Amino acid sequence: MKEVILVTGKDCHLCEQAKDLLTELQDDQLMFIEKDIYSKRDYLDKYWDKIPVILFKDLELLWPFNKDNIKELLL
Repeated sequence: MKEVILVTGKDCHLCEQAKDLLTELQDDQLMFIEKDIYSKRDYLDKYWDKIPVILFKDLELLWPFNKDNIKELLL
């Protein structure tokens, strides 16, 4: 199973859109975990002005992205 992290923020409408995309792609091969940008200092330092961000292994996908971009990241 592939596990991705979605870095989000409170009251972030773009984060909701990203969550919807991941929910549509989620199946028995893909699972995502939502992490608040304030949950880890590294997230805040690196992504404070870039959320939503998808992290997979050592890769990152910054907004804007779509389903095809997410699928490409997971290859």
